[in-house]
Amino acid sequence: SSSCTSRRTAFTMLLILTASLSLLTPPPLGRAGPALPRRACLAAAAATAAGLHAPPAIAIGESLMEAAVSADPLIVRLKQAREGIAAVPLQADSGDWAAVRKTVSFTLPFLTLKGYTGESVKSRAASLKTEQAKATVLDQRSALLISLAKLDKAAYAVQIGKTPPAEASEVVTTSVDDALAAMDGILAEF
Repeated sequence: SSSCTSRRTAFTMLLILTASLSLLTPPPLGRAGPALPRRACLAAAAATAAGLHAPPAIAIGESLMEAAVSADPLIVRLKQAREGIAAVPLQADSGDWAAVRKTVSFTLPFLTLKGYTGESVKSRAASLKTEQAKATVLDQRSALLISLAKLDKAAYAVQIGKTPPAEASEVVTTSVDDALAAMDGILAEF
């Protein structure tokens, strides 16, 4: 009985030590963060130490999946780019055509260049399992590139005085709608 209690105490101490070390250890290079959130590790260790049951494995798996998706640097950047594209009509209405062009230049690298995320839409599409998914993402990527090119061209034309802002605003509205639809299509496949 006393050996069982001492084993349980030793095991509990080991779990607490492991959970504590997970707080101190930085994530490995090349990863956005720990696979399991640190709070979840602590909660599981505390529950085990207190003799309580850990949450069901399905719930842990779902939280791991949510953490992995939210930590995916490409998806995070694409969502940031989508928010920027959604704000373009407001920028155009306020006459901030430089901001419109900055939004376009922020979005373009994630479509082709791997950059800091280590991946691009084009390379991610190549790694998709089905040919239909690959084709869908590449088609949406092409539509997004065309929409972004139209946005940039309209903003530049206003900046150099070639096109009146009212005329460019029509192009902005259409291009933003097309760009958002394409971006949503890409995000849906990832």
